[in-house]
Amino acid sequence: MSNNDLIVLGIGALMTLHLAIGLPLFIVLALGSVAMIVAVGVYSIDIVGQVPFTSMDNWALLALPLFILTGDIISTGRVARQLVRLGDSLVGWITGGLGMATILSCFFISGTSGSNSADTAAIGRIMIPTMVEKGYTKSYAAALAASGGCLGIIVPPSLIFIIYGVVTSTSVGDLFIGGVLPGVLMAACMCLANYAVCRTSNWGAPDRKPFSGREVVDALWEARYGLGAPCVILGGIYSGIFTPTEASAIAVVYCIVVEKYFTRGIVSRDLPRLLVRSGCVTGIIAPIIAFSILFAEVLAVLRVPERSTAFLLQFATNDVATVLLMLIILIVGCCLLDAIAAVIILMPILMPVGARLGFDPVHLGVFAMCGLTIGFIMPPVGLNLFAASAVSGVSFMAIAWRAWPLFVALVLATIVVAFVPWLSIWFK
Repeated sequence: MSNNDLIVLGIGALMTLHLAIGLPLFIVLALGSVAMIVAVGVYSIDIVGQVPFTSMDNWALLALPLFILTGDIISTGRVARQLVRLGDSLVGWITGGLGMATILSCFFISGTSGSNSADTAAIGRIMIPTMVEKGYTKSYAAALAASGGCLGIIVPPSLIFIIYGVVTSTSVGDLFIGGVLPGVLMAACMCLANYAVCRTSNWGAPDRKPFSGREVVDALWEARYGLGAPCVILGGIYSGIFTPTEASAIAVVYCIVVEKYFTRGIVSRDLPRLLVRSGCVTGIIAPIIAFSILFAEVLAVLRVPERSTAFLLQFATNDVATVLLMLIILIVGCCLLDAIAAVIILMPILMPVGARLGFDPVHLGVFAMCGLTIGFIMPPVGLNLFAASAVSGVSFMAIAWRAWPLFVALVLATIVVAFVPWLSIWFK
């Protein structure tokens, strides 16, 4: 092991320590990058200003604040409640149906928001008190909302797919449509896990009710505007009318018009507050992206991804073991890092491994995002756990403990996505 390797490992350990004590992620990434540049001497210090600026000067990243705003509009207005009613009408008559309705509601709202934590908060505010009234424990109800929110970065439009597309030069439009079937599979697996849990407890019994075709039709009609958003977004992209970035602007206009004039869920005086809130979230995410790219570039010059790949491959005796090892890395990565940082830091390491295994770039991207989303319900970072804790008042660790059956379901679904490429690239 060379002196440079020791320096990188030492700086990495200090970065981990700083994250553990609560230093903001973008500061940790910036300080780590500067420390490596100064200690190893691979770059001029000028790059600290140049790379973050040029990385943010990207057309595709304009979609980021606009999709965040879309999610805020949907969660504030009435569309979220209409989608919840639709989910309940479809599966509320089954044992554990209210829990399944929570997962389906997260699936439906994912088609407009593109954010996992926003989905968890929006659906959690509505469904957690309702599930508790029907006999679910509050911790398990919160775990369902947190797990359902994982669909937010798989079902298009997805903020993380945009980041992945920028980092790996993969078509964002192809990633969007590639996430549809895996999203359906993950939702179905979580519904089955919830059914199994409720069959072995008394949580799901009180919410059983007769199936009503008329209720489904009424709920579908009421939710037509919410269901129309992903149709407008994906339809416009694949018909060539607009790009994914332009689609984000169309989505904002569509949601404002729907919530203001059709559902009457927001009024004009709500818009400044929503703009400020979305701007604050964007202001948190943007520096993370900028300094993550700087950190990734420094690691690439030091050949850390290349050497890490070779190190990992020596533990994999065959292709199946290699894929499973990649999945473990993704899950651990996202339970320790923010998803955006995990994409930017891990993908340079995993892309060569995926290429060696014959992964299509879109298939690899969908598989990677499925793996990362599992980390959202794992300590210590587990963003969805924090979001569910905030809206339910249940402790972070209590929710994490109750989420284990849903964690297993997500892992199994991701393994299927890894070994069945058709689910991600059926349209090619």
